[in-house]
Amino acid sequence: MDKVSFLQEKSAFHMKYPEQSDLSFYRWFTQQHPDEAIGWYHLGQAREAQGDTRQALAAYRQSLFAKQGPYYDEARDAYQKLLREQSRQGWRNRARLLLASLAFLYAQFVFSPGPLQDGAPAASAQPQAVPASAPAPVQPHVEVIAVPATLSPKELQSQVRRYVEARRPALAQPYTVLVVPEVPGSPLFTPLLFYQPKQVLGVLQYNPVSRTVISQRWFGSPASFDAGATLAAARGDLAVEQQTLQHVLTLRNSLYRYYQQKGTLPASLADLAGSYPGNYLPQVPLPPKRLLLKSYPYHPHAFQSGSAWASLRDVLPLPGYPEPLSPLAPLQVRLSQKSHTLQLVSGTHLVRSYPAAIGKNDSTPEGYYTILQKINQPRGHDNIYGTRGLVFQGNGYAIHGTNHPESIGTSVSLGCVRLFNAAVEELYTFVSLGTEFIISNAPVPAQPWSNPALFILPAGPEEETPNVIYTWLH
Repeated sequence: MDKVSFLQEKSAFHMKYPEQSDLSFYRWFTQQHPDEAIGWYHLGQAREAQGDTRQALAAYRQSLFAKQGPYYDEARDAYQKLLREQSRQGWRNRARLLLASLAFLYAQFVFSPGPLQDGAPAASAQPQAVPASAPAPVQPHVEVIAVPATLSPKELQSQVRRYVEARRPALAQPYTVLVVPEVPGSPLFTPLLFYQPKQVLGVLQYNPVSRTVISQRWFGSPASFDAGATLAAARGDLAVEQQTLQHVLTLRNSLYRYYQQKGTLPASLADLAGSYPGNYLPQVPLPPKRLLLKSYPYHPHAFQSGSAWASLRDVLPLPGYPEPLSPLAPLQVRLSQKSHTLQLVSGTHLVRSYPAAIGKNDSTPEGYYTILQKINQPRGHDNIYGTRGLVFQGNGYAIHGTNHPESIGTSVSLGCVRLFNAAVEELYTFVSLGTEFIISNAPVPAQPWSNPALFILPAGPEEETPNVIYTWLH
């Protein structure tokens, strides 16, 4: 529902019930339309204006289960902002107690020389300067689009031609389009940023400046993408572009979550790769050699708190490639219990899809969570937790690997979510502390998604907890 329709509903409600308040309308609207984020957002705003933080958080949290639409992003940002304010208030209360104690001690010992007197000037903390670097050279851009299986060869070529003529008006150099068979559950004629083609129906090179097709080749039947010299250049170009997109998305998400939790950006990207429990990332990824960059450009001065996620395009730009037409969004992990499928998504983009094992007898709790801890090589008897663990609830719930790979795809655990070890290592790479995790019992079908090559950043001993034996609900 768009904003205009929402306001029309509100006007009709007040005409019918003139004695009712706006709050009453928001409550009524969320009962009638529980999957519309716009209602939950306004209900949260009204509760927050009343000073009812608990009810405001509950409303904002409900919006996260709603479908993508107007005020979905605003509700998520309001939720995180309120959580940060609660955290800051707790710290302020503790700081006041600490200052009161220090003031008392100072009054007692003000005339005593010693540790209270220090002649050394305090060093001011200055953010590290970001060295200027030359921009990355423009790279060959590749788009993967899926097309309906019902099109005749002539219709297929005609519709792909209309697609390229209508897309990418800002591009100033030729680009390649890989046409693949329909991917059930995914949009048609829309770039699939993180899809690894297995078969292709055609490949086309287009010049958006002259609006001409440079070259094209169509296959009578789906051809293997992994074989043949014809597609070798496209394979290499797509691999580098997907790698770069993954790096930038991972870094932006980590910066965004860091800001949500701390209220500021780190002085340098290296601060994201700290030791446990501050390990947002295991490492900071390095750009592909083709980009001719020693590191990804980082401009924290370009950050705008009022548009935190959107401004990260300037804080950490995507080098060498155009920003996706459908914008990237903060990463979310979503678990469909019905289909035993865990998905990593960025707005409308599916980034990864993994089969998962969940709890028996509905013991995996449905709801909204965030990643609280990331642990490399979590200790447990017989290596039952595999190689990585991501805690999402403090009383024993985690996403982790397994020493029983045959259990993946079933409901056998006591509540935890199991993945293959390679999958949890990749998820551990992508997902930073504070990333949202939504568990739903909705009957979402598993997509036959083809993940790109594994993206795993090695985790070090500083991310381990060797003295802790975990008792997660395995």
